[in-house]
Amino acid sequence: TRSLRFIFLPLLTAFINHAAAATAPDLGVNTTYGIVSSTFTNNANPTTVTGSICYTTAPVTPPSTVTGATVTPCLPLNGTDQDTALANLNGQQCISLGPGAVALNDANVGSGPGVFSPGCYSSGGAMEVAAGTVTLNGAGVYIFRPGGAFTMAVGTSVAVGGGACENDVFWTPNAATTLGANTSLVGNILGAAGMTLGSSASLVGRILSFGGTVTTDQNTITVPSCTAFIPPSTGAISNIPSLSEWGMTLLFGLMMLVVFSKTRWAKGVNPRQP
Repeated sequence: TRSLRFIFLPLLTAFINHAAAATAPDLGVNTTYGIVSSTFTNNANPTTVTGSICYTTAPVTPPSTVTGATVTPCLPLNGTDQDTALANLNGQQCISLGPGAVALNDANVGSGPGVFSPGCYSSGGAMEVAAGTVTLNGAGVYIFRPGGAFTMAVGTSVAVGGGACENDVFWTPNAATTLGANTSLVGNILGAAGMTLGSSASLVGRILSFGGTVTTDQNTITVPSCTAFIPPSTGAISNIPSLSEWGMTLLFGLMMLVVFSKTRWAKGVNPRQP
């Protein structure tokens, strides 16, 4: 049975890692957009968007700087690609941070309060950054899936470190997103519930709110330029088909059945054998 442990423990570890790993969806045409919205309101300048923007209802005060294209109205494909990406993100297995509202700066998933490693994190209620800085540490994909709104208190921030890339961070709130004044956020915010950026807030990422309202106020929005995370399973062996979640579950069950059967058989031959 000891030899079986050496065989199956690595397989078990691989299974757990496969189940917990988050993956990035394809953003499609929205990859180059800093803002996608139905109604776009810009309260004051200077507001700078490094990337393209689209909207149906234009702001009375256009952003002072847009480095990409300004498209009006947004294309149907903007909405289709947003919905496809959102469905992908909402369908992934997550670690629950709690059944209700969660302060990310207080959450401890193993590296200390407010420090997150790559993965998918959900909550039954709202998520907020109530104080200080939340750090996303390490290369990989980060998904934050609040069951309610997502808010950031004045002066707070979410930052990347340890090789994390802003392209690989995704926020999918089930209600409105509000970034307080002088906040700093990284990642892509997806949803049609409405997004408001307070005065002088900054985002390295994308605001994808096809069907919703986006409100800016002297903000800086920059489409990330870092290289997105490439999972180790891609590359030279990318053509090998991967097992589905159900397939992995079935394989895991079969492995455990073999271990159980071998253990019973060994004990039947020699009752003293461990």
